[in-house]
Amino acid sequence: MRIAAWKAGLFAAVSLMGVSGVARADGAWGPFTANIELTNDYRFRGISQTDRSAAVQGGIDFASNGWFAGVWASNVDFEDDTNKNAPAEVDIYGGYNYAWSETTEIGLQARYYWYPDSSFSGTATYDYFELQGHVKHDFGKFALAAEVDWSPDYFFESGTGVNVFGTATVPLLKEFWFFDGGLAASGHVGYQWIEDNAQFGTPDYLYGDIGLTATAGIFSFDVRYVATDISKADCGGGLNWCEGGFVGTVTVALPG
Repeated sequence: MRIAAWKAGLFAAVSLMGVSGVARADGAWGPFTANIELTNDYRFRGISQTDRSAAVQGGIDFASNGWFAGVWASNVDFEDDTNKNAPAEVDIYGGYNYAWSETTEIGLQARYYWYPDSSFSGTATYDYFELQGHVKHDFGKFALAAEVDWSPDYFFESGTGVNVFGTATVPLLKEFWFFDGGLAASGHVGYQWIEDNAQFGTPDYLYGDIGLTATAGIFSFDVRYVATDISKADCGGGLNWCEGGFVGTVTVALPG
C-alpha cells in the first residue's frame, strides 16, 4: 500500500521545494532515476504494512516533459496464514504532472498495487487499482499540497475507497553541518473512507504524521511520528498496526 506516511513526508519535503516533482530535466541516467530505502516500519496511510517491522524498498522512475512512469516494491507482512502470505507489494504507476506556473503543479496518475501470491482460492485478493490527483503550490517560505485518491475496489476487495490528505512543508535550513541539501519539516493529515469496513478490517479513519527530513548528497534521512485515530480493538481485531509510533527512513537517490 504505497504512499506510506514516511515516504509521503520524505518526498514532500524534498520535491515540494522544487515543485516540478518527477517532471524534472534529464540527468546522468537520462530520464531515469532510482531509489533504495530502508525503514524501520512501512506505514501506508498511518497503518503498518510490515507488522511494525523493518522494510527494504526501492524503485525506478522515468520522467520526461511532464509524463512519468515507474515501479516500486517493498516487503510486507500482514500476518497471513502460511499458505496465504503475500511477501511483497509491487506498485506500477504512470501519469502526467503539469506545471501551471513556476510555483504551482497539478497532476494525475493511475497506480496498480500488486501483491504476489495474494490471490487465494475462495477468498479475496489484496490487489487493487487507484486513481490519484494532486495539486501543489510553493509559497516560498512554505509549501502546501493536497491529494485525492479513488479506488473502485480497495485493498482486499473492500469496495469503493476514497482518501484525501494534505501536506505542509517548511524549509528550515538550506545547509547545515554535512547536510548540504538542507533540513525541512513536514506534516500530513488525511482521511480514508472504505465502503466495506468489515472486509477491510478497520472503520473509516483519520491519520497523520509530523517530522523532519535532512539531505546530504544522494542520502536523505527522515524521522517522523505517525498515528491514526483507530483503536487497537478496531484495528484488524486487536492488532497494534494502527498505533502511533516513530518511523525512521534512509533513502539513497540514484544517480548521484
